[in-house]
Amino acid sequence: AGEESRFDFAKLERAKIYGTRRRVALDAAGTPCKRASLTQDGRFLIQSGMTAQGYLTPEGRWVPNAELVGLDADGKPLEKQASTLGVAQALEEVPARDLFDLRVSSTYALAVQHLEPELQAALDAGKVFRFAFNYRGDYRAETAFLVKNDLGVFAVVGAPALPQWIEPAAAPPPLLPADESDADEIDFEMF
Repeated sequence: AGEESRFDFAKLERAKIYGTRRRVALDAAGTPCKRASLTQDGRFLIQSGMTAQGYLTPEGRWVPNAELVGLDADGKPLEKQASTLGVAQALEEVPARDLFDLRVSSTYALAVQHLEPELQAALDAGKVFRFAFNYRGDYRAETAFLVKNDLGVFAVVGAPALPQWIEPAAAPPPLLPADESDADEIDFEMF
């Protein structure tokens, strides 16, 4: 309604709620091992964090992230979407059921800096609001929902999951070919 509310946020992660355990692989001297993978052809060793910095082509050429371009399904370049952090976003009131059609990627606990009374009343009444969200500038903007419960105010972020329906009288989908590895499975009845 033309008014602006402001929030600080912290990513809500399962480990923060329930804690976490970590298994550490050690070498013969007791030194922690570093995780690494081989490329499919076995020519290159990729250490943890390397794929976040760029891309290795099948020919073995390193391409830094700054040179990568997003493409759509037709191979056409996508327009880069700017980050929405620190930029006011318009809210749209939506039915709560719209939240169920979201493939959730992140949930943020919001700390209120300033909350307009009208928005406060709507959230207290259980209203749900949708807005654009993009943590960092990239080629895919996400959708976020602003919700409130007894524990606080939250932003639930993800991409819409569009269900694909099939008519009741339609033919069943084709069966996938049997996996050849099934022949090697143990027959427990023989024990």
